[in-house]
Amino acid sequence: MRYTLLTFFLILGCGLFAQTIPGRVINRNTKEPLAYAEIQTENGAQILTNIDGSFELRLKNEVDSIKVSYVGFKTLNIQVSKDTRYLQVGMTPVYEQLETVLISDGRDPAVVLIEKAIKNREQNDPEKVLNGFKYRSYSKFIIDNEFGNIEMTADSTSAAMQTIINEGRAYLSEKVSEHYYTKRKGRKEQVLGLQTAGFKEPVYNVLAMQLHPLSLYKRNYKLYKTEYAGPLANNALKNYEYKILDTTATERPAFMVYFKPKRERVVAGLEGILYLDTTSLAIQKAKAQLLGAIKLEVDHNYEYYPDKGLWFPSQQTTKIRPGSGGKEIAVFGGTIKVGAVQQKKGVLNTIFGTEEISRNLYLNSVTQIYDTDLDYNGKIENPGAEIDVDENVTTKDSEFWQSNRKIDYSQRDEATKRKVDSLILAGDVERKIQIKKAMASGSYPIKFWDVDLSKVFKFNNYEGIRLGFGGRTNDRLSDNFNLNGYSTYGFKDEVLKYGIGTQIYLNKKNGTNLNFTFSRDIQETASFHYLKGQNTFSILEPRFVNINFFYNYKKYATSLEHRITPKLETELQLAREEIWQIKEYSFLNAGTEYEDYDLASLTISFLWRPFSRFLNTPESNILLEKNFPQFTGQIEQSFSTLGGDFNFTRIGLKAEHEINRLDRSRTEFILEGNIGIGDLPLTHAFHANPNNPTREGVLRRFSVAGRNSFETMFFNEFFSERQASLHIRHQLRPFLISDSFQPELVFISRYAIGDFDNQSKHQNISFNTLNHGYSEAGLELNKIFAGFGLGTAYRYGAYHLAGFKDNFAFKFTLQLQL
Repeated sequence: MRYTLLTFFLILGCGLFAQTIPGRVINRNTKEPLAYAEIQTENGAQILTNIDGSFELRLKNEVDSIKVSYVGFKTLNIQVSKDTRYLQVGMTPVYEQLETVLISDGRDPAVVLIEKAIKNREQNDPEKVLNGFKYRSYSKFIIDNEFGNIEMTADSTSAAMQTIINEGRAYLSEKVSEHYYTKRKGRKEQVLGLQTAGFKEPVYNVLAMQLHPLSLYKRNYKLYKTEYAGPLANNALKNYEYKILDTTATERPAFMVYFKPKRERVVAGLEGILYLDTTSLAIQKAKAQLLGAIKLEVDHNYEYYPDKGLWFPSQQTTKIRPGSGGKEIAVFGGTIKVGAVQQKKGVLNTIFGTEEISRNLYLNSVTQIYDTDLDYNGKIENPGAEIDVDENVTTKDSEFWQSNRKIDYSQRDEATKRKVDSLILAGDVERKIQIKKAMASGSYPIKFWDVDLSKVFKFNNYEGIRLGFGGRTNDRLSDNFNLNGYSTYGFKDEVLKYGIGTQIYLNKKNGTNLNFTFSRDIQETASFHYLKGQNTFSILEPRFVNINFFYNYKKYATSLEHRITPKLETELQLAREEIWQIKEYSFLNAGTEYEDYDLASLTISFLWRPFSRFLNTPESNILLEKNFPQFTGQIEQSFSTLGGDFNFTRIGLKAEHEINRLDRSRTEFILEGNIGIGDLPLTHAFHANPNNPTREGVLRRFSVAGRNSFETMFFNEFFSERQASLHIRHQLRPFLISDSFQPELVFISRYAIGDFDNQSKHQNISFNTLNHGYSEAGLELNKIFAGFGLGTAYRYGAYHLAGFKDNFAFKFTLQLQL
C-alpha cells in the first residue's frame, strides 16, 4: 500500500509542475546577448533575461504565445510548445527607432536621466533625508544544490511522507536583527537571534560576509569582500553605460534603466537594471548581476512611504554561484567543505588539502525588512561596534522564530538542518574551523594547548638557528584563564631562553584581562615595541634574520588590558628588568659606567581604530573590516626609584593610513615619531628599522624586504633619542596578464630624521645620527610567482655614500595568502 501511495504522489506531482524551457535572446546580426530583454507570457507574467541573455520559461499549457521586446529591436511574437528543448531568440535591430531615442540637443536621454538621479540622491537616500530610523530584519542564508531535486520517500515507521534533501545542501543559518541609524552615530545592528545548523556554539562568520548592503546610493557598493562602483555614485557615468529600456505601468511608474560597466578591466562593476521613480528618480527596485570570478545575482526591493515621500528597502536577495575561479566563496574558508561553494588556493589550503566541491552548489541569502520606524530618535548603545550580538542569541525558543520568520521555513529547510547537523558532526567541522582560525593567528591547537608557531623556528646572525616550543592553554582547560609559556634554544650562542605567564579573563566582552609574565630572553638594541601593536602572525620576519646587536634581559611584568570601546584598546603594564650586555657596550651616567643595570617602569599603550568595523560578541571583539587611518601610541616611564638605575621617558606614536581604490590600486602612509627624555641608555634609544646587512657587494646583501623598514640603511648605522619617519607606498593596479598571474608594481619613498644629544655617554660603540635627514626610494614588483617578488631601493640625499653600489639594495618580497 505504501509503494502504491508513493507512486500516486510522484505521478500527481509531475502533473502539477510546469515545463521549464531554457533559452537565450541575442542580436541576430552580431550574435551578442541582449541583457534584460523583456519576455511576456499570455497570462501577463514578465521575465527579464540575465546579463548573458539567458532565461528560463515555465509553460503550463501545451502551447503558449510569448512576446519578446527590447529597446531598438523589432518586437517578436513566438509560439512555444512543451516539446521545445531550448529556445534561442534572434532579434533584429531597428535603426530608425534608435535614432528617435535622442532628444533635441543630441544627448542620450539615459545619461540625462542618470545625471538627474545623481543630483537627487540627497533627497532620496534614507540616510540623508532622515535624522534616524530603525527596523527589524529576518535573514535566511543557505548553501544549496542547483540541481538537487527533492525526493519523496516513505517514512520507515509509518505511511506518512517525509521530505528529505537529495545530494547537495551544505549550510543553513537564520538571523533576526534590530537595526538602528542616526546621523550622529551612524549604523548599528543588534543581533537578537542566530541559528546555525550543526553548531552548538554561535558561528559568527556569516555575520561578517556583507551579503546585504542596504544602499545603492553610495560611492561604492560592497558585497562579499569586494567593492563595486556604485551605479548612482558621483562618478557613475565614468564607470557605467546606461540605456532606458521601458517604463513600468504601476501606481508609481518607474523608468527601467539598464546599466553595464564601461571599464571592466580597470574598475569592478555590476550589470543590471535600476527602476527609477518617474517623479523623484528614487530607486524603487534594482537587479544586478556579475559573470566572472563568481556568478552573482542581487535583487533589491523597496517600499514606498507616502508620508515621507520616500522609498525604503524592504527585501534583498543575493545568490552567488561558482564562476571562472580566482575568488573563494566560503563561509569558513575553502579548506572546509561544509559552507563552501568555490575554493581559492592559499597557504592553509595547501597545508590542509582541499575537498572536492560540487560545481552545482550556490549560496543564497534572503533578508526581509519589517517593523520599520522612520522617525527613530532614540539612543544607540555601544556605537563603537557596528554589529553587537546578544548573549542569548542561540537560545531563542520556537515561538521567537515563528513570530520573526518573515520568509517561509520549508520542509526542505528543516531537512537541511538535520542533514547539516550530521555532516558537521561526521566531518568534525567545528575542529577544522578551530584549527583554521588558530592558524591564521599564528597558532595550532592540540587538545587544550595552542602551539605558538612563531616559537618553533627562527634564524638570526647572533643565535643562528633558534628552535623552540611555546603557546598557551585554550578554553578546553578553562574559560576563565590561560597558562602560557615558551622555551627556545640558539645553536650558535648556545643559550636557553624561556618565559612563563598567565592571563586571567576578567571580562571577555570588553577585553579586560590581567596578565602576569616572566621571561629571560634577548632583545634588539634600540627597538621600540608597542604593547597594543598589531599582533598579526607573520610567516617570515624580514629584519630578524640580519639583526646582530642584542642585549640580555630578565623581565617580571604584570599588566591590565581593557577595551574602552570596540575601537579603542588599552594596556597598562608595570615591569622590572635586569639587563646585561652581549656586546662590549657601557653607558656613562652621572660619573658611573654601567654595563649591567636594572629598570623599573610603568607603560601605557593604546590602539585606536576609529574607522574600522567591529563585531562585538559576548566572548570577543572581531575586526570585520580594517579602515584607516588608525593610531598606535605608547608612553613608558622608567624610575630611578623602586630598584631602577635610570629615570627616563620614552614616547612613541604611529599613524597609519591606506587609500584603496576600485581599480585595486592603493596608497599607504606610515608616519611614526619617537621621543626619549632623560637618562637613556642605547638599549632603550631608537633605530629607524634598518634592513641592510653589513656585507660587501649588492648580491651578498640580498635579503627579504620589510613593509616599513629602510632597505638601504645598514644595521647599527644610526641611532636616535628623537626621530620621525615617513613611509609612502603606492601600488599601481595589478597587471591583468592572466587569472593566475597578476603582478603588482609598487613605488616606495621613505624619509627619516633624528637627533642624539650626547653620543660620548655611550662607550665602546660608534654610530651616526639622522639630523641631516635620510632619504630612500624604491621599486617592487610583487606576486611574480607564488607570492614572491623582487624589489630594489636606492639611498640618496645627505647620507648618500661614495660608492655607487653601496647605495643600492636588492631584495625579494613575500606576500602569501593564508
